[in-house]
Amino acid sequence: MVVLVIVAMTVWTYRGVPKVRARQVITLVALRLLALLLAILMLLRPSFASFQDLRIPSMLPILLDRSESMTIQDEVDGKSRWEYMKQALEKAEPLLQKLRDENNVAIVVYGFAEDISEWDPNSNADGKRTDFGQALHSLFDMHGRDRNLRSLLLFSDGADNGNRFSPLMEASKWRALPCPLHTFGLGKPTTAERQRDIAFTDIIPIPSPVPIKGKLTVKGILDAPGFVNAAVTVRLFIDDKEVLVQKETLRKIQGNEVKLVTDAPTTRPPAGEVKVTLKVDPTPGENILTNNEISTYVTVTQEGISVLLVDQPRFPEPQQICDALAADQRIRVYPAWLGQKALTPDEGNLLQFDKQHYDVIILGDVTAARLAGGNPAILDKIDALVKDQGTGLMMMGGFESLGNSDWKGTPLERMLPVFLDAEGEVKDLIKMEPTPEGLKGYILRQSDDPEKTKLVWSKLPELNGMNRLGKEKPGAKILAVRAGTNQPILVSQDYGKGRTIAFAGDTTWRWQLLGQPKSQEGIIAHARFWRQTVLWLAHQDETEGTVWVKPDSRRLAAGSKLGFAVGLRGKGGVDAKEAIFDVTVVDPKGNESPVPTAREAGGERGAVWKSDLPGEYKLVVKGHGKDPAGNPIPEDKAAARFLVYQDDAEMVRRAADHEFLAKLANSGGGKLHKPEDLTNFLKELLKTPLPQARPKTEMWPDWRRNSLSPFRVFFLLAFSFVLCLEWLLRRYWGLV
Repeated sequence: MVVLVIVAMTVWTYRGVPKVRARQVITLVALRLLALLLAILMLLRPSFASFQDLRIPSMLPILLDRSESMTIQDEVDGKSRWEYMKQALEKAEPLLQKLRDENNVAIVVYGFAEDISEWDPNSNADGKRTDFGQALHSLFDMHGRDRNLRSLLLFSDGADNGNRFSPLMEASKWRALPCPLHTFGLGKPTTAERQRDIAFTDIIPIPSPVPIKGKLTVKGILDAPGFVNAAVTVRLFIDDKEVLVQKETLRKIQGNEVKLVTDAPTTRPPAGEVKVTLKVDPTPGENILTNNEISTYVTVTQEGISVLLVDQPRFPEPQQICDALAADQRIRVYPAWLGQKALTPDEGNLLQFDKQHYDVIILGDVTAARLAGGNPAILDKIDALVKDQGTGLMMMGGFESLGNSDWKGTPLERMLPVFLDAEGEVKDLIKMEPTPEGLKGYILRQSDDPEKTKLVWSKLPELNGMNRLGKEKPGAKILAVRAGTNQPILVSQDYGKGRTIAFAGDTTWRWQLLGQPKSQEGIIAHARFWRQTVLWLAHQDETEGTVWVKPDSRRLAAGSKLGFAVGLRGKGGVDAKEAIFDVTVVDPKGNESPVPTAREAGGERGAVWKSDLPGEYKLVVKGHGKDPAGNPIPEDKAAARFLVYQDDAEMVRRAADHEFLAKLANSGGGKLHKPEDLTNFLKELLKTPLPQARPKTEMWPDWRRNSLSPFRVFFLLAFSFVLCLEWLLRRYWGLV
């Protein structure tokens, strides 16, 4: 319509004008229509579009099993699994190259056994253990954040001998990326077993280190090819002394787990560690007996403190004490709740003095008659523990404790730092105030600054009454009194090898109210008081310069890496903030090698790499530094042993485990394939573009680049030129 209007108006304008030729009118119409066309093009901005198939860079990781079981010759034409795998890869190399060249796919190949390593085509299948979980975990750490992963291809016979990470859990991580895990099974599941055997493959002490007198669980992993459902006898030895015998039934070919629980030594060994050994009695028909035994080392520390708390079930003081102490991993509390009646002879073992050693005994609101009713000699036993073995004793206030009951004249009166010649209670609210002696001591310390300690105690809520304490004995120290008076509340003394405390209060739970609900100040002060009281009674308040070393494992296969952590504790068990360590490792031949350490997020750590020689190794650590207050910590030394063994578990089972590979692939979102299907798999991969690979569109002209693109400038100039030319022609022809 616009074109018709322009043509009509032009013709009408010059109709009847003298000397106007038809050719001139046609030229003017053409120029005006050309200007209109340019204007329309400027408004619509059309482009020619062409589509280009975009080859986004992607990655195809391949994991190849290089463990010793791959040398078993059960493939076609008598080839080994290793040879057959390499043959399948060579046959597929043209397709892999095509993926590189035409699809921009980076092929990254790793070998794996105990862990993954760069693939060397000239390497041998000599890995001593196939650890699928570790391999998948390490590969995920390396490539889990990479974009555009095609698939993960894993070639193996499925003989999994790892136990650190769950293979199926690690495989599910690849499914979530998404990067489907496809397995290619080598070997035959029907290959005959080489031998019938029962073999330990791993030993794990829990916890490690273990506190003195703590519970030690020793977990062993047993393989039993040819002996499924066999009943066996497992024995536990500590420092070559048998401590436990247990019957077990082996339900699986691989990965049978046995747990034996015992008490750690009651005294810390001179070297700080003990040798732990599991043995399984020989079973008729076994071909190899040397793998029926496995050993490792576990450190026994002095940090474990056993506390016996004897009280009646009253709310809330004794339970709050238990909760405050249980928050410290070094302290284990054994509560004994006594009723209103005396213990009977049948109940006399409630305190278990014959079975359990206690570093600290806390007596609450109980009478001597109720405590000793089941065993008249129990009070003499407590006296011997404190005087001769260094056990700490504390008696708290209560309606039936201290001078309010029948404790006078008992062996416990000899132990306490006050005479039990005062009866009754002070029923007012009591503010507890440290004495100068108490501010200098360890029990009441709330800060490294005595003035800050004094401030904290001034803010803590009052106790709800207190017992009246008798006169203190010679050598006793009054650590705290009732504010504004000389009435003692907290008194301590040394008694033989032990330490004792008389505490007149029994409502320390009220201290927790400070700062509630906005802050934890009162809860922290309450917990610190009870923790430091127990540490002082257990003679662990002055321990300083304690270097410790904790290997990640005490047993590893030859050639493996061993990580370890080191640390230094100052007075009272506080970790040093500034510490310097000198670490060496001694191999079975006595050769020493320095081992560097570095500060990481979890503390000071290092790693031993030279472990090719089987036998016993020793980590020796020297350290010194400064505590948080800036006080120097003297140099100390610690050592830890570990065993390096020549692993032969890989060849115990000869049959391939394709069922495991199928489960692994299913968890990883892929499928189990035969090695000869690799070429077909890669052909399908060539046809399958990445979901995020969209064709790239090329535009000409591309109006989107910027507002003054060359195309916009060109059309603007062309439009102006056409209009100017049209006016100049009319001027030239005398039409203007």
